Amino acid sequence: MPVKFKVIQKKNPQDLAATPKSYAIAISDGIADIDRLSELVADGSTVRQNDIYAVIIGLVNAIQGELKEGRSVNLGKLGTFAISLSSTGSDTEEEVNASNIKSAKVNYRPGKEIKNMLKTLAYTKISA
Repeated sequence: MPVKFKVIQKKNPQDLAATPKSYAIAISDGIADIDRLSELVADGSTVRQNDIYAVIIGLVNAIQGELKEGRSVNLGKLGTFAISLSSTGSDTEEEVNASNIKSAKVNYRPGKEIKNMLKTLAYTKISA
């Protein structure tokens, strides 16, 4: 099934006087939640859905724990999760401390198979 996209107009934030340009943006065709994923995995295996659900929840808890410890989490084909920080700047290295940190987020880098899948996507344009 192709990935749906629509066209939007965007201004150049560095040149607000410039003519807006048209860009393609992906349109989600729904959400596959943990229940759906555990059902799909169960259908393709000999493991029951509730067992898969429990493993997914356990995996999420383990990933959170490892990230809290400052480690990146590499899940092979799935990809790698790592913490990224946003902070205010200081004039010197010595002035930087934990209070400079404004926020943290989790970066995700897909594994090789997911990257390869992205190269083979088909697309279909939908009207706005």
